[in-house]
Formats: sequence, C-alpha cells, structure tokens
Amino acid sequence: MQKTNHSESPKQQLFREMVLGTLVYSVILGFFEDYTDILNTWSYSTTFFVAVVMQILTYLTFELKDWVVKYFQGKEGKKYLAALVFSVWLIMFISKFVFLVVIDTIFGSSVEISGFVGLLLIIIAMTVAKYLMDVVYAKLA
Repeated sequence: MQKTNHSESPKQQLFREMVLGTLVYSVILGFFEDYTDILNTWSYSTTFFVAVVMQILTYLTFELKDWVVKYFQGKEGKKYLAALVFSVWLIMFISKFVFLVVIDTIFGSSVEISGFVGLLLIIIAMTVAKYLMDVVYAKLA
C-alpha cells in the first residue's frame, strides 16, 4: 500500500464514504436477507442495489439534517433549541418512511421489508456497523 502525506479532498471523502457505506450496507442487508424474515430480496444483485439506494438516501438525509443544524447555529434561546431538536427528530423519523416508499417504488415486489420496525432494525444495524468501521478507521490514523 502506498503511503501519502496529503489529506483527502472533499470529493475523495465523499467517494470513500459512498463506496464503503454501500459495501457495509450490502453486507448488513445480506445478513438480514439470509438470517431473518425482516428482509427478502429477489437476488444478491437486488440486495446490493438496495444498499446503493439506501446509502444515497442516508447521505441526503444527513445533508438535510446538517443544513437544518447550520440554520439554527448561532440562534440563542430555548425555543430555537426546541425547534432544532424537533426538526432533527422529524427529519430522522420521516426519512424512514421515505426510504420505504423509495425502495418500494424502485424495486417493487423484488424487495420486501417487514414494515417500519423492520426497516428501523436494519438501519440501526447499518448505523452501528458503519460507526464501528469509522472508529476503527480513526484509530488506525
């Protein structure tokens, strides 16, 4: 492996996040497909493409959340803090329904997720796995 002394550009960071996130998501989705009744897909290719779609949706969700946080930055007062907390919670909550609708629209009967709670379990597992990967990556620096 070649050692470099420069930091990553924003485009490189985005590329790394998207590729590694998609790979982690595809592994987690594969485990859910193989070992639970929460997720059923037509093939592994379908599972992989669901991971790509979920990675893109996750990225967009966090971009929206970051935009809202930046909007409320610098504003003082309890009402702004309450509005920030509620806005972030609402984005994170509603995004799960958006995920279900988008996956159903794109994949139709090729993908079956056992509802909101099933999707929530999948997303929690993905988030924990991605977080652990990020922690290990940071520790290696």
